[in-house]
Amino acid sequence: MKAFGIIIFFTVIFPMISLADYDLEKYLNAKWKLSKTQKKYLEQGQILADATVETIEDKQTFELKVFAYHRKQCRKVLRKISLFESYKDWISFIHYSTYQEKPNLLTFKANHPLLPYPMIIYIITERPSKKGRYPFTFPSGLFGGLKGYFEITEFNNRCLFFARSNWFGQKTKLPDLVIEIFSETLSQLGGEMLLRKT
Repeated sequence: MKAFGIIIFFTVIFPMISLADYDLEKYLNAKWKLSKTQKKYLEQGQILADATVETIEDKQTFELKVFAYHRKQCRKVLRKISLFESYKDWISFIHYSTYQEKPNLLTFKANHPLLPYPMIIYIITERPSKKGRYPFTFPSGLFGGLKGYFEITEFNNRCLFFARSNWFGQKTKLPDLVIEIFSETLSQLGGEMLLRKT
């Protein structure tokens, strides 16, 4: 009887665990080809960010990808993540944050030594209330016209966040490397500070 119980465990429960891991692996690979080391860091709760900026003549392109894998379920994390107005209290380089519900307008004032100057950032996006995909756009500013989305999903009872943004426009006065460094670093720092509050 004991042996039968062990067989049931390995034939029913174990494949369910493997399937969950397989689904997570499939999801990750569809979004971003992570190395084994990156996957290990993500599993440990570190924020992954990757920015690519390229200048071609008088044009510049910018792409940013971010992953975060929270240890809690999404329903618990979303209660805090959705409080845009509190980001100024939780993230040290955000000095002002407000959200207008009707136009879905999120406004940040940010300042950090890595930024070329203090910035006011306008983002049009829906306040996240459940798992799903939330498009966003920057209507103005340094990267006016930038578009992207953040996605909230759940694997193994842990909330997984993915964000991707793309921009193409007139060359800015900032070198490619400078944009890459501040966007990656501040995404990681801000993400870590935010997740600590949840």
